[in-house]
Amino acid sequence: MDFVHEAVALGVDILILGLCVREYVNYKTTARVLKEAPQYNIDGELKNIVSRQRDKKIPYAVIRGTVAPIGVPLRSSFVPSVSGVLQIVKLHEHRVMRAFAGFWAEQRKMLHESINEMPFELRNQSHGVEIIDAMSAAVLDVDVVYDNYESTSLSFFDHIFGFFTGVRQKGLQTTEQVLRDGSFLTAIGELEMDGETLRMQPSKQGPLFLTTATKSTLIKRFEDAKSSMLFKIVLCSSISMVLLGLIVRKMYRKKKQEHEEAKIRKRLEVERRERRARNRPHTLTQDQLCVVCSTNPKEIILLPCGHVCLCEDCAQKIDITCPVCRSKIDSKAAAFIA
Repeated sequence: MDFVHEAVALGVDILILGLCVREYVNYKTTARVLKEAPQYNIDGELKNIVSRQRDKKIPYAVIRGTVAPIGVPLRSSFVPSVSGVLQIVKLHEHRVMRAFAGFWAEQRKMLHESINEMPFELRNQSHGVEIIDAMSAAVLDVDVVYDNYESTSLSFFDHIFGFFTGVRQKGLQTTEQVLRDGSFLTAIGELEMDGETLRMQPSKQGPLFLTTATKSTLIKRFEDAKSSMLFKIVLCSSISMVLLGLIVRKMYRKKKQEHEEAKIRKRLEVERRERRARNRPHTLTQDQLCVVCSTNPKEIILLPCGHVCLCEDCAQKIDITCPVCRSKIDSKAAAFIA
């Protein structure tokens, strides 16, 4: 194929375009459901509002309140003075790896992740809403309370081993993130009344959010992300159209060239037949004529049977069996009859 590189590039571009379209649809859907989500205050009327809804739940709602633990709060492992309701400790390895082209590039790999969480709620004075499955939130704003990087001292043997394996460790980084009690958050999800307890949990209509941003700020973020993704879609579409145009152009040129070559071959064949007809003897016996057309002289020998029974024109149309003995034709050759 003369356009294999363009076809590969087109396939990659279409794949990227599909991913961009999927993200655009997600951003657009999320922005739409955020705009439609009603916002409620955490107060004494909220339970009555939810109780009057179908199945005692609001599919997608917005509330704002202060994080409060249900029970004894968690203590930071590295900063004891910090307490919260959610703790995430991560251990990353920083290393350099030799890429395919031979260049060394820095990478970061997670070695361990530890998550501790406890029941908590968003409160407003004496009223609260319990948050369920906080770790599944699409946006979860937590504070980094500890971040420590320790460089690795490599020995001569480690350098030699890393050169041959293509991996050298640079250091280890330990981080701790905590959702502090007392943080003021915006929670967006399904609001449900379970007995006498109000709960906020992941919704089927949209993702769960636990963020310090307001509803309007979130909507603006997704609108900006949607606009950015739309620009990428237009760019990828333009590239696809250009690549498709190049492929169509090459295919058209190839077909045109094949058509021109076929015309030349046909003209040469006609000229060759006319020239051959002029050079043929005009007086031929019946035994010297082609057994198929009975017009042209016998010119082709069929192998392996050895029969000379076809003219050159008819030999081009007969490929399976000999018209004289019906044996299989393996090959043909010009026969020179004195």
